[in-house]
Amino acid sequence: MRFRGQFTRTLDHKGRLAIPAKFRHILEATAGGEVVVTRGHDRSLEIYPLTTWEEFEEKELLSLPYSKLQARRFRRHYIFQIKEDKLDQQGRILIPDFLLEYAGIEKEVVIVGEIDKITLWSPEEYDRFQLLIRENFERDSEEIESIRRSNEGIR
Repeated sequence: MRFRGQFTRTLDHKGRLAIPAKFRHILEATAGGEVVVTRGHDRSLEIYPLTTWEEFEEKELLSLPYSKLQARRFRRHYIFQIKEDKLDQQGRILIPDFLLEYAGIEKEVVIVGEIDKITLWSPEEYDRFQLLIRENFERDSEEIESIRRSNEGIR
């Protein structure tokens, strides 16, 4: 099951976000509606099904050498401001103020399926990042292809 698509929603007065039904079904099926919300890249928030988050912890965070400053910073980026939650009866989660502030989200939220997780964006950050994607796509494609070729040589 993969998260695909884009939606726009409005936070309610308590800071709760109604997860789109398409994504809610995946969260229920993969993790019983349990999620982890944390800071992501590029001023976005990331929502992981709990099971996917635990895999990410194991493969990406716990495998880092804690003696290295960069590894500690990377790990702490994710874990210092984190919230575990469970979808309520209406399919909502509460997004804490400290996470909303990080992402610059005030009322409107752009919700994007990114295959294994959901990202949340302020409309302004989303538009800004979309522009960066368009401006850099050709260069990024070439670089990624180069990385793929060098990784194939390693195997």
